[in-house]
Amino acid sequence: MPRNSICHIEWSSTNLERTEDFLSNLFGWKFEPFSEDYLLFSPPSGVKGGIMRVDEVRPGESPLVYIDVDEIEPYLEKAKELGGGVEVEKTQVPKVGWFAHISDPDGNIVGIIKGEE
Repeated sequence: MPRNSICHIEWSSTNLERTEDFLSNLFGWKFEPFSEDYLLFSPPSGVKGGIMRVDEVRPGESPLVYIDVDEIEPYLEKAKELGGGVEVEKTQVPKVGWFAHISDPDGNIVGIIKGEE
């Protein structure tokens, strides 16, 4: 996949089983556990994603689109220079890589991710 492409979409859910049931019955998506609080989903085609268990879903923060990048830090700085912000600093996901959340000048959140090499 070329860099700077959408690579992952993430939903928030207060009840993973309910959300899995809803999406699998509505769209026919397939699911597999990633951890106790996270499910991966696979649509018939297109970008795959995950559903993360949260205590509260805040409208406007879910679903979240992730962009595949070469390095995290330059995008954090550039987002700030362009009038956006950093909502979640660079964070490691074991066996996956690193991610962060940035916001545009209107407050829309975008995830960036750099996979392990």
